[in-house]
Amino acid sequence: MSEHDIDDAPRAQDEETAVSRDRPDPRKRPPDPAGTQPKWDPDDLLPRETPRAASGRLWATAPEGEEEEEEADEGDAPGRVAVAATAAPAAEAGASAGAGAAAAGSATVEDADDAARHSRYSARFQFLLGALLAVGIASVALLAAVLAGGKDDTTIVLKAGPAWSPWRPSATSGTAAANQIASHVGGEYKLPNGRQLVGVVGGPLEVQQVPVTIAIQQPAAQGGAVSFLDDGAGVMYRMNGIGTADSRIPGRPSTDRHLLLRREALELALYSFHYLGVSEAVVLFPPSVRQVRSATTGKLVQQKADPTALLFRRSQRDVQTALARPLSATLSAKTPTVSGVTRSPDRPAVEAITDDKTYTYKLQEANTDLRLFLVLAPLRIR
Repeated sequence: MSEHDIDDAPRAQDEETAVSRDRPDPRKRPPDPAGTQPKWDPDDLLPRETPRAASGRLWATAPEGEEEEEEADEGDAPGRVAVAATAAPAAEAGASAGAGAAAAGSATVEDADDAARHSRYSARFQFLLGALLAVGIASVALLAAVLAGGKDDTTIVLKAGPAWSPWRPSATSGTAAANQIASHVGGEYKLPNGRQLVGVVGGPLEVQQVPVTIAIQQPAAQGGAVSFLDDGAGVMYRMNGIGTADSRIPGRPSTDRHLLLRREALELALYSFHYLGVSEAVVLFPPSVRQVRSATTGKLVQQKADPTALLFRRSQRDVQTALARPLSATLSAKTPTVSGVTRSPDRPAVEAITDDKTYTYKLQEANTDLRLFLVLAPLRIR
């Protein structure tokens, strides 16, 4: 090392120190003097709150792992800042295009999310739909099997069609229902003056709470045998004329009026068989008179006639035929009058059913027990 070199080393160091003293501190420079730093804050590009996917949708539940995804998104915030900082100039250059693309992207993501959510329950809905279809097919098959069932008495047969009658009793007890039938049917039959033909009272087979047993006595020409009816419960209707002292019907008796009474008795019996389930129905006619010629004077005089009654039994073939079809198929819907009963379209049916069911009757006390016998004797109509 020369003397010259020894003298120059301190000098170079002094010059470097002087230059560094004259250069300003870069940390004290003004912000972005040459436009090299961005004018936006990267934190402002991030959303204030991470949205929840479908959190407000009806019946939507948060999918498994959603909370973990949100936490992961929050943890990736610095990465998002870096990506946003890199893409900022392009975002500022096409703000509107970027906004449209973002909206489209959001809609696509939401639609995909909806599809994902609904697909989770599709298997359940398909199972329920298949079960309902199976039940429906089984019901149709069962109905077809029942309708096509054999003649076995144990087979339940479903019958569809019109109601047996437009009116039906609403009472639950037998006595109350019988009185409703008596009131309904009795109110349909009128005298020529517009008043009710007879007053009708219905109830069980008893008189003043004394049970009544029906006894049918055949004429002597047919052997005179007596048979008792004990085939089940029965109902009894009593017809009474209103407004007279002896319960007779006001006015002159006639065959037409008697035919109208027989029609009313048939209607009472059919209602009782269908809605009460009784085995027999007895209808007692009101007292009546008949005209006979006096043996002394030769003139026609009125004489008290034997009381008459009609006895209907469920087991009779013509009764079963009438019960197997609606009431309107046996009796016309319009109740005839006394003068029009012979022109009524149901006259043949009324005569055919009631001709062999008319009896004269009398009540007789039993000899050994508290019982009454209703003794019926067949009465020939024609």
